[in-house]
Amino acid sequence: MASTSVPTSLTQLPLSDEDRPRYSQTQLLDYFTRIQLPQKYLNSPLLAKKLYAATKEHGLPFLHALVRSHTCEVPFENLELHYSAHKTITLDPTDLYTKIVTRQRGGRCMENNTFFATVLRSLGFEVRNCGGRVSRAMSPYPEVRRNQAATYDGWNHMLNIVKLDGQWYVVDVGMGSMGPNMPYPLEDGFETTSIAPRKIRLQLRAISESYGNHSNKLWCYSVCHDPTEDGENVWIPTYCFTETEFLPQDYEIMSWFTSTHPRSFFTKSVTSTKMIMDEAQEKIIGNVTLFEATIRRSIGSEREVMQECVTEDERVHALKDVFHIDLNDEEREGIPAGRRLG
Repeated sequence: MASTSVPTSLTQLPLSDEDRPRYSQTQLLDYFTRIQLPQKYLNSPLLAKKLYAATKEHGLPFLHALVRSHTCEVPFENLELHYSAHKTITLDPTDLYTKIVTRQRGGRCMENNTFFATVLRSLGFEVRNCGGRVSRAMSPYPEVRRNQAATYDGWNHMLNIVKLDGQWYVVDVGMGSMGPNMPYPLEDGFETTSIAPRKIRLQLRAISESYGNHSNKLWCYSVCHDPTEDGENVWIPTYCFTETEFLPQDYEIMSWFTSTHPRSFFTKSVTSTKMIMDEAQEKIIGNVTLFEATIRRSIGSEREVMQECVTEDERVHALKDVFHIDLNDEEREGIPAGRRLG
């Protein structure tokens, strides 16, 4: 039976900026340790003077380093929806700090990007939280990809934009292997190599489902896995987004649907992804991903299956060995006995 209790308060941001979520200096340093941020970035003048966070000179290199280190150490994962008794998601920044830093776990887009935005604001960056629609070309369901690749889901993705010297940059640590995994300018037509040889592109345009081509333009982020020298590239739509500010109450609704609705693949399939960095810790070169029973590693254009998990115990051990996620007994029992992998 549905609850009939009347809430005494609803989700909102504190109206005073000084009361809004920030992490302390000690918490930030513990986070930097958690993500193994290289020492040279710990010596950045930005950490001593927050005004530097608004500049491309100091803010952009630090932002690049944070995104690289975060995505390589904090997995994009949905384990809370499977390996837990409660199977619920919190977007409270204090709870997210405990989950990501203290418990050394990861999360889905709204968890990772809410946490990351709070980190950035604590450092002095100007951040706006935005919302996106994931392309159905990204669907894990073959029939959907085949028949609806030109369409998009409803609002189901969170990302951030950050202002540096008056220019906005897209910052998204919550899209797993298909994400940009690097800051890039909010600029129509922008194109660059992200994880070589893969290219990414941003366009300001109407999507195919739109009724108009003028007032209905959205920022559309796409990827090309195998760029060609003649420029005849195949671009796969990944998600589209708006510059409109989204509030915690917006994400509360979005997260509720994606974490509870039976059509959401998050409620059906176990997944975890983390990126792989080069030895110099200056470039992301690939990813390792668990989807249901299979662990795959991709480095550049090379892809291989690392492991096929036959039993639940094998998957639990793989989460610990590959993703450094050590589930406790209660979490392990969140998966019903006898449930098939895959």
